Order: sequence, then C-alpha cells, then structure tokens
Amino acid sequence: MKKSILLLTALVVVLSGCLKEEEMVGGQPGTLGVPADSVWTVTLQAVKEDVATKGLEIGGEDEAATTLLRSVWKDRDPVQVYLGKYYIGTLYASPDETDPHKATLTGTVTASVIEPGTTELTLLTPRKEWDYSGQVGSLLKTDYYISGQSNLSIEYRYHFTMADNVLVTDATVNSSGKATLTTEKATFSNQQSIYRLSFCYQKDGSGDKTPIPAKRILIDAENGGLVQIQRMDGTATTGSIEVVQYVNDADLLAKPFFVALRNENTTEEEALRFKVVDTEGVTFYGSKTIPAEYKANGTFVSLKNATLTGRLELQQGDTAVDSAL
Repeated sequence: MKKSILLLTALVVVLSGCLKEEEMVGGQPGTLGVPADSVWTVTLQAVKEDVATKGLEIGGEDEAATTLLRSVWKDRDPVQVYLGKYYIGTLYASPDETDPHKATLTGTVTASVIEPGTTELTLLTPRKEWDYSGQVGSLLKTDYYISGQSNLSIEYRYHFTMADNVLVTDATVNSSGKATLTTEKATFSNQQSIYRLSFCYQKDGSGDKTPIPAKRILIDAENGGLVQIQRMDGTATTGSIEVVQYVNDADLLAKPFFVALRNENTTEEEALRFKVVDTEGVTFYGSKTIPAEYKANGTFVSLKNATLTGRLELQQGDTAVDSAL
C-alpha cells in the first residue's frame, strides 16, 4: 500500500472558464469593469510533470527508510488564490481517477476589477497561514489530536507550494451575470525542503555513539535565515524552528522524524545547528553542514543518525549554602 502527500515540484496548470463566453461587460476589450466584490467562477486543470522526481509519495510502508518521494493530489486539497497580497478565494482538488498526479481544481474568487493581459494571480497550497510553527515531526496525515488540533503533519499543514505571476488572459460575464476567468499556464514550485532527522550522541566526537530519543528539537541556520512566517508581500520572520514530538516511547523517539524548513539562503553551504532535549530532559547540541547543492527548495534531505558532540551537564561540587529563602 502507498502512503502519499502533496509535494509539487513541476505542476503545470491551465485555468479555463467553465461558462460559455458571452458579451464582454465594461467597455474596452481587455478590460472588464464590474462592481466591487464580484464573484468569479474558476475551473483549473492541474497536471504534474516529471512525476518520477521530487515529490512525496513514499514507496513501501516505512517512512524512515523510503528513498522514493513523488507527488499526488488528494481529494479536496485546497489551493488559496491571491491578487497581490490579498486573499480572494479557495479552489479545491478533484484528483483524476486513473492518475492522481492530475486533478481538476474548482471554486470561486472574489475581486472588484480584473484586467485580462494585466492582472496576475498567485496560487498557494495548502493553507493561507504560511507558518512553519507547531511542527510535531509527522510526515503524512494522521488522525491524532494534540491540544485540540488535528492533522499537524507536514502533508496537511507545512508543505507549501506556489504558482506566482499567473496572468489572467480572459474574463467574461454571461447574460445571467456569472463571471468566468481564464489564465495562462502556471507552474507550482515547492517553497521549502523536507528533512528526515534522527540523532546520536558521541562525546567530543570520539568513542561510541548513543541514539538520542529526541523529544524537543530546536533548529537554526548559521546565517539566521530559517523562515518562521512567510508573507505574501515577500517579507518574512526568521528564527529557530521548533519540533515537539508528542510521543513518550523512547524507542520511537530515537527513530527518524520529519521537519519542513524554508531557508532564505538556498545557494550557499551552511551549517544547521541543533539543540535536542531527550526524554530525561538532557540537552544535546551540535551542527551539520548542508552543501549548497542540497539547499534548493523542494529537496528531500535525509540526515539519519546525525552526530551531536555536546551535552549540557550539571557540575557537582561541595559549595556550602549560607542561607535559604
């Protein structure tokens, strides 16, 4: 059986109107003037290209061991639509019955003025909040609940793909007042990489290595470019990314987990720094250099048994206590 997640690296999309084109409204050809908050019907045919490369449909049953990641659409996968930095609607996927790399996206958007040949749209999936906080190390969709939240997996919340500068080529309104948009082809690209991680401890870099049951992990980049929140105007909040695994079994916590990382630096070699707290509350630390060729968004990076060489320890001594509160 295959488990799957939406990870789109070369998705070609054609946006076409689902209503018969009729008389243009608003005067000049190429400009459609309509009242504020007009609703446009959109039908979008999505086709995944080069399906054998980057993506995230695992081969086999074991996420920890998979080396095969491919893209598929899932039923009702949402695609958010933006005009500039403003959200204007959501489309939903209906996968092709014979090939889940293809789907039809349908829905409506709301906008006041659309100018064919000038207006450009941005499409983002899966959600409006482009935020990498709250990760729990889970790759695929699950049914468990944490603090009242469900589906905290990368597949459901943290795997963002985007198509920008999607030009509207036609906009029509029929005699019943229903409006339809047509756009040029659009290409979706991954907005982060997915890392598979597990850790072991080796004191000072020599001797035996001991697996670390990682309960809480803080990750930051040497150049400070890990994105916590990305905004549609291009600005971002950067800093450490935290992963908290809501499991209590030390053996499970020593196995690989997954994290989605977006880095503003995608072209230069850089160290990722890790601070790992285990089930006993012991803190380990270390770093791993990521070569430039593995920095591009959309890359699947496996760092199993990454070695941490530092450990925070309490110093024992015989210092007397003179007073106590």
